[in-house]
Amino acid sequence: MSGDDQSYKRARLRGDLESPFDAIVIGSGAGGLCSAALLALDGQRVLVLERHAVAGGCLQVYKRNGYEWDVGLHYVGEVHREGTLSTLFNKVSRGRLKWARMPEIYNRIAIGDAIFDYHAGSSAFKARMKEYFPAEASAIDRYIELVNLASKGSAGFFAERALPPSQADGLYAQVAPTFMTWAGRTVLDVLRELTSDETLIAVLCGHFGDYAALPEQASFAAHAMVIRHYLDGASYPIGGAQGVADGMADTVRSAGGLVLVGAEVARLIERGGQVHAVEMADGFVIEAKTVISSIGIRKTLDMLPADLESCAPLRWASSKLPLTLGAVVLNVGLNKSNQELGVGPANIWIHRSAQQGQDWKRYVANPAQEPMPLHFISQPSAKDPTWAERYPGRSTMDICSFTDWRLFEPYTQTQWKRRGQAYEDLKQRLTAEMLEQVYRFYPSAKGHVDYTELATPLSFNHFLNRSQGDFMSYSPTPQRYAQRWMRAHSPVKGLYFSGQDVSMGGVSGAMVGGLLAASAVLKRDLFRELRP
Repeated sequence: MSGDDQSYKRARLRGDLESPFDAIVIGSGAGGLCSAALLALDGQRVLVLERHAVAGGCLQVYKRNGYEWDVGLHYVGEVHREGTLSTLFNKVSRGRLKWARMPEIYNRIAIGDAIFDYHAGSSAFKARMKEYFPAEASAIDRYIELVNLASKGSAGFFAERALPPSQADGLYAQVAPTFMTWAGRTVLDVLRELTSDETLIAVLCGHFGDYAALPEQASFAAHAMVIRHYLDGASYPIGGAQGVADGMADTVRSAGGLVLVGAEVARLIERGGQVHAVEMADGFVIEAKTVISSIGIRKTLDMLPADLESCAPLRWASSKLPLTLGAVVLNVGLNKSNQELGVGPANIWIHRSAQQGQDWKRYVANPAQEPMPLHFISQPSAKDPTWAERYPGRSTMDICSFTDWRLFEPYTQTQWKRRGQAYEDLKQRLTAEMLEQVYRFYPSAKGHVDYTELATPLSFNHFLNRSQGDFMSYSPTPQRYAQRWMRAHSPVKGLYFSGQDVSMGGVSGAMVGGLLAASAVLKRDLFRELRP
């Protein structure tokens, strides 16, 4: 999706922006593109504006030295079978997106030196967990019951967020009690009622990195939705994540719309209590009756006039919510194929011990000296069936390690690629620490690492317009789900919110946020329309 045809500057010179647009979408991540594609499928001409050189947000890929890596999509649940999410992906890509199913063991959880496998399917998952923890069979059964129960109320809870506040109260009163019963409690609170086995609790929380919040802080409903999302297994987009973004962008263009890069929006123009245009960084103004922002609620509010009274409560409330954990991501290129290295598609989540909360507290007390306590290793080249043909004799790994923002805060005033030697030294130290984990679990990789590149929380700030490397935005705490203002309708007419903040973190959560924004604009329940 790079190239001259998508350049904002060239589009403006050609006069492509002179014709009217029905809607403008700010940000081309999963949520923004999903909203734009759904409006395009309804016949609207949509303009998507992306400040960086490549559209897609966390769906994009980047290439270096004969390798390519996905930025933020590592696996997706529920798309291999009929359902709302698979129908949504199929609809916005007009049936062009294809998925490769991951093996039955899709996640492996390392607690210290012990490894526990996640098997696809509720029955298989429970059976394997009972093999590991035979004395906890009833707790394991009850856990899956609660996961299903807590997830069950999510559809109605989030669908209510597409309604204007004036119409939402009645539905909220119906759907909130079921969901908020579990959303209002933390993961650790619920699990410690089921079992006193700390290792089992740690295994059940083994991929809490998927929602980037500690189990003692995260809402059990958020945890349950993630577990339910993957419980039947996971898949990977054939050809890589960029195909997801490209498919939605093509849908936008098919209706006469545009997806432009290098297109930075400086401010939203409001008049008489309604947003009716955006002003670009170069001063050019583009009008539309509808503006959808997928860059996050907090960032969107910063684009509105500071004295706009209707937004004052949101500014205050959004500033009080905690953010998700930050991470460093090491992209590794290997000069051997996955087959030659004996590396399969399963992800591995690596925890220092079963005391996940204590390990994290120990780390953040001294992040400059303590090793990072949580790592995630993914092998995108092993998941994509087209990889071997496209990159013969090569393979890739991503290792994501959760870190403390304070390590990087001193460099916030520096520029990308010009942050100084101390920053480069920090990156080298972290790279070495992360490669140790690669060699620990994949010793065959030793001697075959051909290229590495480290992204830090500052990279996420630069490329994804985040604040503290919080690539999943607000933390999924009980406090978050109690916020009624986190919805598709903003307090200003003509402006809508899309993406992760409206729903949940991650690509699938952002897609649902995009669905909610499109439902709000079209004044239709698109959830209902997508149900098989």
